Amino acid sequence: MTDFNYLHITGVNDLPGYHAAAAFTTKSSEVFKEAEEISPRHVSEKVSYMPWGADDQMPYDIINLIESDETLSTCQMFNAEVCYGSGLVYQTDEWCKRKVVNEVEEFFLDNDMASYFLGVCQDFKHFGFAVSVIILNEQGNKVVRVLRKEACYVRFAPANKEGVIPQVLYANWRNSVRAEQVEVIPLLNPQSPWTDLQTQVKKGKRKFAVVSRVPTPDSTYYPIPYYASLFKGKWYNIKQLIGVAKEAKLKNSAPIKYHIEIAKSFWSNIFKAEGITDRVKQQERVNEEKDNIINFLTGMENSGKVLFSEFYVSPNGEEQHDVVINKIETDKESGDCFANVGCARQSSSKLDFALAGTTFGLRTSSKR
Repeated sequence: MTDFNYLHITGVNDLPGYHAAAAFTTKSSEVFKEAEEISPRHVSEKVSYMPWGADDQMPYDIINLIESDETLSTCQMFNAEVCYGSGLVYQTDEWCKRKVVNEVEEFFLDNDMASYFLGVCQDFKHFGFAVSVIILNEQGNKVVRVLRKEACYVRFAPANKEGVIPQVLYANWRNSVRAEQVEVIPLLNPQSPWTDLQTQVKKGKRKFAVVSRVPTPDSTYYPIPYYASLFKGKWYNIKQLIGVAKEAKLKNSAPIKYHIEIAKSFWSNIFKAEGITDRVKQQERVNEEKDNIINFLTGMENSGKVLFSEFYVSPNGEEQHDVVINKIETDKESGDCFANVGCARQSSSKLDFALAGTTFGLRTSSKR
């Protein structure tokens, strides 16, 4: 009940009786919000892990936000390709023995290193860390396989008393998982992997996980990517709203009168309170609630009424609302929905919007 990607929440709805529309969006700033205390979750009596975000869905929310913006997704791919460069290159010069040359060539033939390395670059740029798995031969003196474990499907076990994470858990955490669906892999101590590897090999282990991290100002189980400020700020939402508003005007020439931001927790609370688990009925309930909000905003009988919405104050003093309704003023001179979503009005006919280092130009007409 926490996967809302299949629900049609973001969109534009017509306001009955008005030549206008209302735009519904989700709050992108909530993707990194720790609304609840993070504590270990148990897969079985002996195996537990630290959730990634309060609802354990943070990596998938990040991916969804990146894929929802064509500029950001393209930039992320470009960053990964730059990190990949010319790929992993090996060299066996004349000083290598023929046996060594054969072993190196055999290793690269049996391991798809190009796909592995590009995947690692993607994980670095998306999440700030990557997890690899090395498999040794029976004698424990040679690496025979190197595999990438997609970071979004990796969870770390709670650290021990020495502050060392002993294991990683690999599974499809988008859905509910059972103990038999989780792959538990010993994790080499990031502070001293070589020493730890020698110790583990003596115990008969041959499969290990290795974590590589991009240094960040904070030290947590799951680092916050450097581009997190893009979602916490306003420009991401502004650019998303521009596309929604432009589509509405192209379809029926209806300006956006209201911008309604709804938190994902708002829907989960409704589904939980009303016991709705069927996906079709959840979508019907979303549409019903959107109609209720629109009916509240329109009609003479609703004049002077007040909307009550729950909110709480985060530890840093910010108010977190379930529903926020922003009225967009469209009756002022030379103003339209684009100039009223948080951008300063310009006397010229061009408005520039900056996102991730790229400037977008919008031409607006001075005549209404």
